[in-house]
Amino acid sequence: MLKRPPKTAQQLLSTGPLAELSKRTHQAEHLNALWQQAVSPALAAASRCIAHRDDTLFIHVASPAWVTRIRITESEIIQRFNQIPEIKVNALNVQVDPSMSYAVTGSK
Repeated sequence: MLKRPPKTAQQLLSTGPLAELSKRTHQAEHLNALWQQAVSPALAAASRCIAHRDDTLFIHVASPAWVTRIRITESEIIQRFNQIPEIKVNALNVQVDPSMSYAVTGSK
């Protein structure tokens, strides 16, 4: 028999591994929202910012063409992000994520 009552969902999300996962998910969503605001609407639709580590933004894009587009405007993107006090960016790490092509084109 249980000696203490079961934890609520809120209690589970506020401590332990689920709390860390919840925190990281919130940070990733916030980072991607900043990304969506910093780039053009077309680029925003074809990409997502998945992480920020060691002053580097990690970006996934739908195709190699978007990698080129980001490389061309990389300094402008970094400059926009460095205007945000909470984040410092020195580089972009851009990788193609084939699963994103469905979101952009609506088909695989």
